[in-house]
Amino acid sequence: MTGPCSSGWPEDWRRRLEAPLPLRFGVPGWRERLRQAWDAALPPADPVVGFAGGVLCFASGKRAEGVALVPERITGCAVLMFHDHGGRFDLGWRKLTKDPQGFYGGAPAQRLVAAGHPVFCFDAVGWGSRGLPGDQQAQACMALGMGTSLAGLVAGEDRDIADWVARRPEAARGLAVWGFSFGGFRAWQCLAVCDAVDAAVALSWMAQRRELLRLGAPVVQGQAAFWMLHPSLTGLADLPDLAAVAAPKPLFLRSGDADRHLPLAAVEPAFDDLRRIWPVDAAVFAGGHVCPPEVQEEAIAFLNSRGCFR
Repeated sequence: MTGPCSSGWPEDWRRRLEAPLPLRFGVPGWRERLRQAWDAALPPADPVVGFAGGVLCFASGKRAEGVALVPERITGCAVLMFHDHGGRFDLGWRKLTKDPQGFYGGAPAQRLVAAGHPVFCFDAVGWGSRGLPGDQQAQACMALGMGTSLAGLVAGEDRDIADWVARRPEAARGLAVWGFSFGGFRAWQCLAVCDAVDAAVALSWMAQRRELLRLGAPVVQGQAAFWMLHPSLTGLADLPDLAAVAAPKPLFLRSGDADRHLPLAAVEPAFDDLRRIWPVDAAVFAGGHVCPPEVQEEAIAFLNSRGCFR
């Protein structure tokens, strides 16, 4: 008699990620190859063609509500802010101007404007003015069936909006992207896939994927993970290596030491991976999955210390 057979799933598959995935290990031109893989994972460009009355219009005809907040005196780079997931689809860009869920200790957009930064933020597909039918699993299946992913749809659109903001007069001093949680994921990936972005502030979403993909871990329990999974990239590189395509552009990273979504066992090795490639500003703060005002002030100081990017 033999013991019970193992299904080989998912732990046997997860163990395969223990071996080095990144192309950068001994592969010439790894950054260029990963950038090509990034570009192939995203939808074709859909340029922004107008913004009026709080509505952003794309060449394809799709629309997104949002806001542009311009200080009386511009002293810093423009900032394209990406809202979080937060389990609330009725709110998108307003998460950053009103803080309805209390993640930020007050509206982060207003802090940036007060520091002299023009701010732009818009509803991502699925949020606010752009709600989708069905649950996230149904939406993810639809996207996969069309040859893309929810993560790909959002990343491609963030890239297109960043290209548009970068050409505006408010961005004469450069363009940074900024986000917390799902917004933080969007920020570092936009830095990697959009040449027009000069710097990124990514709060509470950087980790080694292999440490997150454990049975019982929060990231594999909720449908929110669909927004942060690029299927065609998984076998090529871990998350820090995908972010490293942006090197040597300035990148600010923070994560809480008690964040149940992003345990330190996943975060700290990711920070170390990134530091081996270029000097990112990465640190851990005392707290959970939140974006406290003091961390935001550190991020603003990070942007201000770089002066004008252009």
